[in-house]
Parts: sequence; structure tokens; C-alpha cells
Amino acid sequence: METAVLVFAGKSLATPAISFFVNKAFSYLNEYRKAEGLEAVKNRLEENIPKIQSVIDVADPDYIKDKSEALDAWLWQLRDAVEEAEDAIDELEVERDQNKVSHQAGSSSFTRMKHKFVQSVKHVRVLGTTSNSPLKRLKKALEGLDEAAKGNFLTLVQIHQNTRSNLNNPEQDDISFRAKGKDLNADRVFGRENEKEHIVGWLTNTSSEDNQDAKNNNHVPIMSIVGHGGIGKTTLAQLISHDSRIKKHFDTVIWVAVSMSFDAKTLFDKIIQSVTLSKPSVDTFEALQQHLKKEIETIKYLLILDDVWEDKDISKWENLFSSLRTGVCGRKILLTTRMQSVADLASAVMRCEREFFPLCGLEEDENLRLFNHHAFINPDPQEFEDFQQVGEEIAKKLRGCPLVTKVVAGHLRAHMKVQFWNTFLHEHLDNFDGSMEDVVKVLKLSYYHLVPGLQVCFRYCSIFPKNHEFKKEELVKMWIAAGLISQTTGEAERAQDAAEEYLDLLNRKSFFELKLRNFRFGRNECHEYFVMHDLMHDLATWVSSGECARIADVASSKKLKPTVRHLSVAGIDGFPADAIKSLSQFKNLRTIIIEDCHDIQDDTSREVEKVIESLKALRVVQYHMFSRSRFPGKEANLKHLRYVSVSMN
Repeated sequence: METAVLVFAGKSLATPAISFFVNKAFSYLNEYRKAEGLEAVKNRLEENIPKIQSVIDVADPDYIKDKSEALDAWLWQLRDAVEEAEDAIDELEVERDQNKVSHQAGSSSFTRMKHKFVQSVKHVRVLGTTSNSPLKRLKKALEGLDEAAKGNFLTLVQIHQNTRSNLNNPEQDDISFRAKGKDLNADRVFGRENEKEHIVGWLTNTSSEDNQDAKNNNHVPIMSIVGHGGIGKTTLAQLISHDSRIKKHFDTVIWVAVSMSFDAKTLFDKIIQSVTLSKPSVDTFEALQQHLKKEIETIKYLLILDDVWEDKDISKWENLFSSLRTGVCGRKILLTTRMQSVADLASAVMRCEREFFPLCGLEEDENLRLFNHHAFINPDPQEFEDFQQVGEEIAKKLRGCPLVTKVVAGHLRAHMKVQFWNTFLHEHLDNFDGSMEDVVKVLKLSYYHLVPGLQVCFRYCSIFPKNHEFKKEELVKMWIAAGLISQTTGEAERAQDAAEEYLDLLNRKSFFELKLRNFRFGRNECHEYFVMHDLMHDLATWVSSGECARIADVASSKKLKPTVRHLSVAGIDGFPADAIKSLSQFKNLRTIIIEDCHDIQDDTSREVEKVIESLKALRVVQYHMFSRSRFPGKEANLKHLRYVSVSMN
């Protein structure tokens, strides 16, 4: 079934999706003789659907998001109506499938009589006397679609075709190529040798280890890598962690992805997992603190804190460092951050010398090698001689920013025409100065050039936390179940292939990065997963505003927009009952993820269960909870549910 979510994922799919549901809806209404009085509605819709397409063709996503509340509201009104029709049709098709199964179940006279009685009951429920019956909701959805489509909506759009660049009418990427083999390998790293040598030298220098002051104050020396988003801080830290000198000098290297959520308890848990290769059996702050002290007190470790943002709350740093101050000499901390203020605060709280390394862009020749690696399929540059000059100019313009270079090169690789490359250079990079604002502009540009299917799947991933490890099989299933992949009856295998291709392409274009782990929790295994760069996650969050959301406290729950379709909730164990109940108002939710909770109470657990039971449009439920929790089950009457993942602590 074509999905309503794709209606506004992109231009080309709007008209087919709406037409599909309109035709399907009238087919069912005619079958049940409920189409009386809707002939005028049908005629108007047939007349107005092409006009809807023309609006979507000229609508600038940035303009809608920032300046046109009226157009944004109209688009959501249209989407609500189409999705209501989809839900009603989905219920009718479930009824039809169940009828077929029941009819085939037996052929005795008693079975036939029982089947006839059940059918009569179901027929009453389908036709219904209440507003909640599928057919009445289907009629209401068509009337709502008609109401949205017959308005003077064309006046809501400012058409400025003469002044707009091809960003808003992009030549979108070809998705016929399926990335395989070596394209799935982790990226090569270009440059950074000098930077690596400097930091490895500091980390393995033993002079500070014998410093009496360091012993007396129980501090751990800290080196901070500071640079703006996408400049390569994490990549440099990874290079350092795999250096043979580091492995020889330290007993163990502990890697912790911190991101925006700086919580000592969570960080204790991650450090313990990294050291012991297993999840800790305790979950309170004090117990984790003591457990951590015991595990690391005799280890000379290198602790890498990646992507740290906390630069205000001294107590949070004190809580973290409380378990790190005692131990053997030679321990070191390597920290990556966008902000100098983070490095200053960490050093001040630890009471150690302020050591930081400002990371700049790649050298021009290194960035050109990186660009060529991602832009050309064949490593022999002679095969693409016509592109060399413009390619060098583009790489130079990108100011040595690795993330932007990879994304731009991946985009241009799908458009192997010299004229296209020249147009991109002069229309989009003439004023590029390497600032964060310009970096984000280029990333948004690359996003808008993605085909609609890639866009909607990328947006969906914003509901997961930063540094989340995406497992291919799990993510593909969630995309399909949430309705992001176009699917008709009997085409499950084709949908699976399409979803896998989308993920491969997003990886190829550097919207995701493939990672490999050969050892996990004491088991030798090749563990393949995908991650999003934090800037890419920021982009996904921005472009999915109003559609996807992730909340971690009561304050953010109050800011949820009524249009949200996909929601992730972290820390629900800290939500009061009324805040949890308020989630029931988002009746259009198709995905809900309840992230891992430890100290959950029974009453909170029951409120969460009630919320899930009340959200009748749900397609995807991921439930990381607690042994005392009970998934709603059949009584919840979640007819559209297609994917359930329940894990208990």
C-alpha cells in the first residue's frame, strides 16, 4: 500500500499517493453502498489533486518552516485527511483478510452458520452506528480532504521561480545504484598525521606521571580536542585510540560517547560496560559509583569522552570525576568538544593543567584526496580527467571540512556531468567560508537533493539519540512498519530490498557511517552497525520538526507539536503521571519508543501501558522497560501495529 507519509516526503509522490487513497476509499464505499452524496466530492478531488501537486512543486521547505504558518497548517490538514483514510482502509482490509481465513477454516454446516453469524456482527461494526466505524471515518476523511483541496490554497504560496536556485527544484539523485562490497567498508582517513603525533606524544609522555603535585591532588591529566562540527574530532580520536603506541602504553582504552546528555550515572554505566564488556548488575548512582571505582582502581587507562557539551554545571563534572580521582599513576583523559568553555571547565574541576588542541581543517591536498575518494567510482583519476579542474576548485572551496567534503562528493558522484559540477560550484559555494552556518547550509542542500524516500527515512532517524548504533535489520524493519517504504500486498520482499538500498545509499552519501566492531561483551563476533554524525543528527532533527520528536523531560513534552507522528521518550521514569497521560492526546502517533528505564515505579509503568493502549494509529512500538511491565497485548486493539520490540531489564 502506498503510504500517506510519502505524500509530503517529496514532490513526485504527492499526487499518486492521494489518488491511490481516494480511489481505494470510493471502491470500499461503493462496495458497502455508502458512497451516496459523495459524487461531487469525488469530482472536486479529481479536479484539485493536480493543483495540490503544483503547490508542492513550488513550495520551498525552508520558506514553509520559517515564514508560512498558513501553508504549513494547510499541508498538515491535507496529510491528516489522507492518513485518516489510510487507517480506515487498513482496518477494512484487515477485516477482509480475516473473513477469508475464517471462511477457509471449516466447511461443516455448524461452521458455516457460525461464520455467517460472526460476519453479520462484523458487518454491523464495519458499517457502524458510531463515528468510529471504519466506513464513517472513511467518509469523514474524504470530506476533510475535499475541504483542504477546494480552498484557495494556491494563494498561500509565494512563487518566485525567477529568483530561486535549483535547490527547490533539484535534479535528485539516481537510486538505481545499489552499494555493495567495498562500499560498505569503513572510510579511509586522509591526513591528520601531524595532529595524531602531537596528541599521542602528550598521552604517552611519562613526565607528568611522576609529578608529585598530580599524586597529591589525585587528578587525571586532560587533553581536549576543540573544533567545530564536522571538522574531524571524533575521527582523530579514533585514530589515536587505535595507535599501537597507545595500546602498548595503557592497560585499556575506554570510549564513551557523551553528547548533549551529561549524566554521571549514565556515564558510569557506559564506562563500566567498556571496561568489563558487560552491563553492570546495579543501577543506582551510589552502587554504580562504587562498582566503577573497584573496576578501574588498578588500571592505567585512557578515557576518551567524545562530543562533550556540558560547560555550565560544575556539579555534574564533580559527580563524574568523583570515581576517577583515585587510582594508579599514568591515567589520562582525552576529550573532544566544539566549545573551548567545555575544555576549560573540565580542567578546572579536575584541577589540572589546561591542555587543548585546536583542530583546523585538512590541508588542501589532503582534502582533495578525500574528495576524489568519495566522488569517483574508479580510483584512477585519469578516467575522470574532465572533472579534475572543477573537482579541485570544489575541494578547495570546502575549506578542509571532512564531513562536508564527503557529503558534497557523494552528492556529485550521483551527477557525473561537468556542467552540473560547475553549476554547483558557482551557485552554492561561491560564498562558502567554512563557518558553521555555511556548513549547515551545504548539508541542507545535500538533503534536499535526496530522493523523497531517502529524505523521509533520514528524518525518521532523528527520534533516536545522538551516537545511537543503528542495526541494519532492525532499522529496515522499523522503516517498513512505520509506512516509510512504499509497499503493496505481496511485496514484502521488494520493500525489504528497497529499505536496505535506502540505508546503503544514505551510508554512501555520508548521511550515515558504517562501523565494524570485532569484539563485544566478551564474544568474538563481527558486529556491523551504522551511526549518524552529530551534525547530521542536528540536520535530521531540524528537517523533521513537527513530524518527529525526541523528549527527555517534562519541559520538552510540553513543547510537542500536535502534528507529531514519530516519538521517542527518554527518562520516562522521571515523568509525573499527568505528563505521561498527556502523551495520549497525540492520536496521530505511528511510532513510539520508550527508551531504557531503571528506577521505574509500578504506577508509572501502568500509565505508560495505558498511553500505548490509547494510541490506535500506532504502527511501531519499541519498549525498553522493566520486568514488572506488561505489554498491552490483544486488549489494546492496536489494529495497525506492524512492529513490536519489547526488551526487559
